[in-house]
Amino acid sequence: MRKLNALLLMAITLAPSWAAAVDKVYPKNGVPASGKIKSISRTEVVITARGKDQKFAIGDIVKVAFDGEPSGLERARDQYLNGQYDQALEEIKKLGAEDANSEQVRQDIVFYRWYCEGKQGMIGQGDVNKAIAGLSQLASTNANSHHMLEISAALGELNMSIGKPDEAIRYYAFLARATDPALQLQGKYQLGMADLAKDDVAGAKAKLAQVSKQKTNSPEEARFANLAKVGVAICLQREGDVKTALSQLNALAKKLDNTDHDLFGRVINARGQCYKATGNTKFALQDFLMTDLMFFTAAEPHAEALYELQSLWQTEGNPIAAAAAKKKLTTQYASSVWASKP
Repeated sequence: MRKLNALLLMAITLAPSWAAAVDKVYPKNGVPASGKIKSISRTEVVITARGKDQKFAIGDIVKVAFDGEPSGLERARDQYLNGQYDQALEEIKKLGAEDANSEQVRQDIVFYRWYCEGKQGMIGQGDVNKAIAGLSQLASTNANSHHMLEISAALGELNMSIGKPDEAIRYYAFLARATDPALQLQGKYQLGMADLAKDDVAGAKAKLAQVSKQKTNSPEEARFANLAKVGVAICLQREGDVKTALSQLNALAKKLDNTDHDLFGRVINARGQCYKATGNTKFALQDFLMTDLMFFTAAEPHAEALYELQSLWQTEGNPIAAAAAKKKLTTQYASSVWASKP
């Protein structure tokens, strides 16, 4: 009986390590697949589970975990998925080369290290240029990485944030060729916004209008269609049709969920630009101040709002508030294109 109890205790003790000694694919829908990854690429992951191969398209996957990976990587991955980039970066920085028991684990560590560095850099708490260099190196040496679409999106966003739309276009063009509809729509939207950053209003309007009219089948796709509608309104305002632009933006403001700070901040900023274009300083000030006070978690809209508030507060006779907006901009978004604008 003692021998049997000892064996049972051993089995219970060892079971967690046996259970953990597998690769795992976590799909957006359905239960995770546990087994041995047979192949992994920028388009799909094939895992052998219970003697059968299961294929998952990259766009249908939430995350992939690897056999024997360090617990710090697992924590960082989950923090990354929750948008907790500062915490994820702290976890990743604790890991060294000795913690990577496989090439896939090494690539994951490098990816999360530089992706989170870039996200933190966009809010003044990391180095954007180092993140661009790190992600570019990873992309050039691991072109078939299952993170390739995420890398492309990040490199596009980071290059846009420092005023390099031509560089961003290279990565967004790759994203626009993705097989996943949401990622494809994201790439097409971003290509339009890159054209807008280059003052190619006609080219931007054509691309954005196409995305805005796209039939959508998921919340992610609908989000990029709505972002494109904001982009179209910005194009209309730049073409001088402020009335139509304001009408479209006000309709969006009534319809959209303001918990999406990035999307809603862009709507309010675009409306503020319309008021500014017509000389309605007070209404423009109200909108950019709304972004500053309510949607400050969205780096790009917040930086734009702070930039505009500098001059608007001066116009309204409040140089102290103007100086505060400038200080906040140069402190929080030092690497942003908005901080370097005259």
